[in-house]
Amino acid sequence: MPGHSTAFELGQDQQGVEFEGKFLSFYAGTPTASIAGYGKGALAVDTTNGKLYINTGTFASATWTVVGSQS
Repeated sequence: MPGHSTAFELGQDQQGVEFEGKFLSFYAGTPTASIAGYGKGALAVDTTNGKLYINTGTFASATWTVVGSQS
């Protein structure tokens, strides 16, 4: 499967797996706080600042936390 198709599929609600909701999304800036639909452990890429975030919140209310010590 080509890379762009894989990224698209991961941005859709995941079915048949133990993960709840979307797994991957891309933002032009910091991801939207408290947005619903992303399971705990979901990833968000800030394409403007080159940062990776992980959802440490819940499916109902995402809390996006920067991964590692990115500057």
